[in-house]
Amino acid sequence: MTTATDLVFAEQFGHLREVAESRRWALNQIDGPGFVLGLPASDGTCFWLKVECDGFQATPPAWHWYNSKTGAVDSPADTPKGGGYFHDSGRICAPWNRLAYRSVDSKGPHGEWQISNWVSNPKTGRCTTLTAMALRISVELHGPHFKGRIG
Repeated sequence: MTTATDLVFAEQFGHLREVAESRRWALNQIDGPGFVLGLPASDGTCFWLKVECDGFQATPPAWHWYNSKTGAVDSPADTPKGGGYFHDSGRICAPWNRLAYRSVDSKGPHGEWQISNWVSNPKTGRCTTLTAMALRISVELHGPHFKGRIG
């Protein structure tokens, strides 16, 4: 049976695929629903994300840093540092990342945020679609505050 999450994900993933193709990003859909996304950085390296979209849009996706060779998630060697969104905990610090909520993830930097109102959180910065979220991460990977990898 098709769920609301499945329908929202299918529509938004289609838009993300168009943007990824135009920017030559690597993008592969995975079960769950979810996807793996490879984004180039200003230092010539590529950062990979494994994104779990179960429950989307009622809850934001979980954006994990990912090693495309080993399948490991959230290793410091695969995690960028610097920028307004790359937290020292290894989490993307934004209301649109489920892992930023301490109530969901012990490494989440925000105990004060409520996941139930993530869309209306002023720090969301209009990033309420998968495409907007991916573009925001790409901007950070090319911004002046990007400092390479944590590990």
